[in-house]
Amino acid sequence: MSFLDRVTKAVGDVVDRGKQEVDQFMRIQKINGEIGQMEKKIAEFKSQIQNAKQQAGEKAIALVRAGAIASPDLTAFVDQITVVEQHIAVEEAAVAGKKKDIEAIKAEDEAAAATPAAEAPAVPSVPASQPPAAPAAAARLCAACGAAIAGAGAFCPQCGAKQA
Repeated sequence: MSFLDRVTKAVGDVVDRGKQEVDQFMRIQKINGEIGQMEKKIAEFKSQIQNAKQQAGEKAIALVRAGAIASPDLTAFVDQITVVEQHIAVEEAAVAGKKKDIEAIKAEDEAAAATPAAEAPAVPSVPASQPPAAPAAAARLCAACGAAIAGAGAFCPQCGAKQA
């Protein structure tokens, strides 16, 4: 067998093996898709069962509360539900109270914003023509704003300007 015949046979074998693997992969994917559809149907059926159980439970609770059914087992469940409903009512009332607190705080802010500026405490201003008051002997002055800088700070605590 010549070299080219052996290469051709080897390439043909690889191609055949590749076709088989692709075919196998495609068949597996098809079956996996079918399994996925079946699992989806199963989940839908389980959901329908859960909904039916919930409706049956709600109906039984209503009948126990109405006195149409007298079952100690169901009465215990109804009592548990009643306690939880009471807790929910307490928490909902607390939430409503907190919301009222929020509204009161917002009303305070709105009232403060509506107050004229004349009622705000006056801040004495220093006219630009007057130099700032003489600082203590150990303090330096900021070259940018004239504020006193205590110690050997590199930046002004008032305006943030870098000091020399």
